[in-house]
Amino acid sequence: MKMIIKSFFKSRSAWLLLGLMWAALLFPVTAAVAEERITVHDFVLYDGDSREQLVASVRFDYHLTKYLRDSLRNGITLRSETRFDLMWHSDWWWNKTQTLDRVVSELKYHALTGQYQLVNKTTNANWNFSNLATALQQLGRLDKYKLPALPESAFTGDAAIYIESRLEPRASESLGVSAKLAALFSNEKHELISQGVMWPLTP
Repeated sequence: MKMIIKSFFKSRSAWLLLGLMWAALLFPVTAAVAEERITVHDFVLYDGDSREQLVASVRFDYHLTKYLRDSLRNGITLRSETRFDLMWHSDWWWNKTQTLDRVVSELKYHALTGQYQLVNKTTNANWNFSNLATALQQLGRLDKYKLPALPESAFTGDAAIYIESRLEPRASESLGVSAKLAALFSNEKHELISQGVMWPLTP
């Protein structure tokens, strides 16, 4: 009996030690993943000139992986796409989704000038920054952006506007990068995706 009890405590201690080792390995990984992502901090829709015209203000925080930071410094373009979709919820079937708008931006680093160049491909606005942190702040800011007019169907059923942002590396063939290598740099495993946020349009 004494041997059984002693063996039980040894076994229990071993499992406890193993659990602590797994926790020590798991938590740093979890913390790292939490730091390397896109988070939504603000998302507000305002009424525009009419009921169908809405104005969006959004703020994302971009936390880049080391791979993305290094790629940017080595001439790879980071492409951001913020998606606005109309979504109708259904309890019986798949949710219906319709594209409303896309806002695409590109961030590049110019080694000769030491500047980060940000271009909003949708509005044609562009900026230059001396440091990455400020460039990412501007990349994640969308102020008073006028969305396309909503269709009449947006005010029927259980409708909402769904927003999501993605960031991925894009190698440019104009820099002498082959199409095959460009596709490698654009691999989905390196992209960052924000959590999706919905803004109800109907009560």
